[in-house]
Order: sequence, then C-alpha cells, then structure tokens
Amino acid sequence: MAAATALAERVTAATASAAPDKKTDSTEGSGRLETAMYGAIEKPGSAPAYSRELPVAVLMARQDMTSISDLADRTIAIDDMYSASNRAISTALGAAGAPSVQLSEGQGTAINRLLDGEVSAAVVALVSAEAARGFPEIPGFRIFRIPLSAASVKARP
Repeated sequence: MAAATALAERVTAATASAAPDKKTDSTEGSGRLETAMYGAIEKPGSAPAYSRELPVAVLMARQDMTSISDLADRTIAIDDMYSASNRAISTALGAAGAPSVQLSEGQGTAINRLLDGEVSAAVVALVSAEAARGFPEIPGFRIFRIPLSAASVKARP
C-alpha cells in the first residue's frame, strides 16, 4: 500500500514538473504538493495561462462498500497532508453519489484507521488522473477514484 501511494505521488510530481512553472496567489495554497496538483487557479474571467489536469482522490474502502453511494453519511479518514483539500474532496464525493460524508483527521494515519475498523474508508492519495489509473487494487478492499471538479478546486479556502 505504501509503495503504491509513493509511486502514485511520484507519477503526479513528474507530470506536474513537465508543465511551465507558475506562481500561485497566496489565497490559493502554498504547499508544493498542492501547487503541483492544482497549478495556478485562474481568476474568473481571465484566460488560463496553461492547462493543468485536476487531481483525483484515491479512496480505499472496506469490501462491503460496493459503490461510492455506500459511503454516504459515513466517516472517511484523511491524513493531515491532504486536509487542505477537504472541501474539494467532500464536494467531489457528493457529486459522485456520497453526500454528507464526514472527512476525519485523527491520531493515526488514515490507512491504519481503516484497517482498525474505525472508519469505512480512507483517502490514501490525491494524485493525477494518470497516477490514479495506475493505483493497484488491494485484496480485501475496494479502490475508488474520485476526480475533483474545477468547481470544487476553485471553492477551496
């Protein structure tokens, strides 16, 4: 699992580094991963400086969660490193059929909270679409790939 996540993040970073280097406004996030994932978020009415693929949240869920809608009204663990994207991930999950999910940061890692039965699912990566497609299936769990929408990304605080 750790190897799959690390590989997905490397593919995302390699994809992001191939695009022109652009600075982002301080209100649009300043973390390296976030900048690599989202690129410059354009102001309404402005022409995009360049096109950047939107990120995909990779969720690992218990085997009994057979569809995204099964995650509705459930708690999903998320690691601190992805917490800046909570709103975008919640919005994307709602659009995909799982409204009212509760993203929860906790004492342990998201994956450990899932393995311990504390939560129904965990956000295990926030990566490019290419990296998400290559994320392996994990025996005994379901992997869901949730693309973040332009509206959810722009709505980030």
